[in-house]
Parts: sequence; structure tokens; C-alpha cells
Amino acid sequence: MMLDPIFQRVDESIANATRGASRLAIVATLALLALGFATAAAHAYAMRTWGEIAGNLVLAGAFLFAALIVYLATKDSVAPETQARAAELEQSSFSQLPFVDQLFKPDGNLMRSIGSMAPVAAKAVAERVAPNLHLIIGAAVGLMIASKISEKLDSTKSPEA
Repeated sequence: MMLDPIFQRVDESIANATRGASRLAIVATLALLALGFATAAAHAYAMRTWGEIAGNLVLAGAFLFAALIVYLATKDSVAPETQARAAELEQSSFSQLPFVDQLFKPDGNLMRSIGSMAPVAAKAVAERVAPNLHLIIGAAVGLMIASKISEKLDSTKSPEA
């Protein structure tokens, strides 16, 4: 079939994305919890050391500096193999332009084509989600626990020193 290479690339992309996203979600959840506690400790230290206004300004500056470093570090991080694959896909898709033109005719061929592709895409997503389901559930539970802890901490009043 003409679209098999595209389906194969989509299948590989879905596999890589779900695997990477599920791991990243768990790591990010744990890192956010750690960052929250570190921020609370830094805030308490800054308040005690420099006072209320200066302490908040120091923390704001530290977060702004961290955001600037992350922005500069990730500014041009497009992988060369991604650029090569995009060029390859672009060249191969130009040879299929007559087929693409038929998809966009106003007689409804586009919707029929998309409808026929849906089961293939759903199968690919289901195959990729099933092996990583435990990671996805773990990330969801971690986020729920973090939300409950945050809600509980917000509802309790801190003792005045």
C-alpha cells in the first residue's frame, strides 16, 4: 500500500512518544514534589536571613535565572536525525501528490480515507499504551497524591514563629 511507510513512521513515533512520556511523567511528578519541598525550605531560609521583601526578591531572581538557563539550553535542540527524516519524508511525499490531490476532492473522499485509517491508528495506540499502562497509572496516582497533599497544606494554617 502507498501509505505503509507513513503508517510505519506513525507507529514508531507513537511508540517512542508513549514510552518517553510515561517515564517523563513519573520522573517529573517526583521532581516537582522534591522541587516543592526545596522551594519551601529556600523560602523559609530566605525569610529568616534577609527578611520578607528581600527574601522574596532573591527567590524570584533565582527562579528567573533558572528559567533563563533552561531557555538558553533548549533553544536550538532539534536533533539532526529528525531534520534528515523530515527531508526524506518531504521528498517521498512529493512523489505521491496525485494521490493526495484525490483525497481533497469535494466528493467526500477525504473523510472516507480518514475513516478507514482510524482503526489502524487506534490499534497502534492501544498496542503502545498497554505495555506502559502501569507507568501512566503511576503518574496519575502520583499527581493525585501531590494534589491532595497540596490541598491539605493549603487548608492548614502555619504556626506563627
